[in-house]
Amino acid sequence: MDCSDIYNFISSVGGVTNIEKKYILYYDETNNPRTFKITDDGFNVNEHEFFILGGIGFEADNFASTDDIDELFDAFLLQANVTEVKFKHIRNNAQDFLALISKPKVAVLIEWLFEKKYLIHYSYVDNFYYTIVDIVDSMEESWSGGQGLNRVLKNSLYSLIKEHRDLFLSLLIEMDYPNIKNHDKFVEKLVDLLGSLNINDDFYLEFLRKILKSYRERKLTLLENNEDRIAIGDYSTFYINLVITYPNANHIFDHELYIEEILDANLKEILGHESIKYKFVDSKDERLVQVSDLIIGILRYWMDFLELVNIKNLGEILSKISESQKNNLKKFQEILLYSLEISTGFKHGIGSNDFELKISYFLEYNFS
Repeated sequence: MDCSDIYNFISSVGGVTNIEKKYILYYDETNNPRTFKITDDGFNVNEHEFFILGGIGFEADNFASTDDIDELFDAFLLQANVTEVKFKHIRNNAQDFLALISKPKVAVLIEWLFEKKYLIHYSYVDNFYYTIVDIVDSMEESWSGGQGLNRVLKNSLYSLIKEHRDLFLSLLIEMDYPNIKNHDKFVEKLVDLLGSLNINDDFYLEFLRKILKSYRERKLTLLENNEDRIAIGDYSTFYINLVITYPNANHIFDHELYIEEILDANLKEILGHESIKYKFVDSKDERLVQVSDLIIGILRYWMDFLELVNIKNLGEILSKISESQKNNLKKFQEILLYSLEISTGFKHGIGSNDFELKISYFLEYNFS
């Protein structure tokens, strides 16, 4: 399979900038359950915890020297017996993002990234959102207004499902979603459920309910020939997408045996050429993968914070932080923004419009 069409879509329709450059990108991951599935009780893991893959990145002419890395690790002031720096070493028992951003070693890392103008790149997946969007994507009418309408419809449905989680999950469990064998029954129950929740004041949900009725006799094509209750079989696709997006970059991943086997077996064939550069390394032997572990830890806390906060309250919360928190958050924000100036693909997400609005709000917030 030649993925040149996907690459062309990413660079044109997807609008990702500067994808042809020869970056050096280091990765670690967090919240990888290996498989995300529906159980009798809901999900096998907390659906609010997003899968995140990313870390530190460099343009070819601004790579970290050994002295630069020594400077950072020396500044952490860790005990001599620490052979591998982990997120726990800088977290210092912080229980949430705003507490984390106050920790001295987190401040050291942010200052180092800020001063050196190194990049942060990340890709996240809201597993719950990813699980339900095939309902909308299976309806050809959802694309009648282009990608914008399609995403608004997904966002409206996802917001409703999150609000009435248990009701919808009972249906998904009953029907072995996403492997629907009886489309008539699934559609009937979903239409009835939408009708019972008084959605008439929401144009998009009412639009969805009306077009969904026609699928009693038609099939939601993305919801057949799947495995019972397996929402995400593995996370290799998200690794592959990153390599497709930046085919001239050097990608250095932390060892993840199952993913490694899939990429080694398929990646060159998938991409249709032999020039890709990627490898899996032991983080004990590669300090920049360790740095990526620290960055991903901060991003995890950040996204946990954004996921759980109401956007209406976000400004008030940020207005009450201490001066040291404000200083660290401003630098963290500027690192993220600078990275996006280099390439918009250094932030990639599979999540709702509502969550993306929270990210945008944070990135645009005035911490001065």
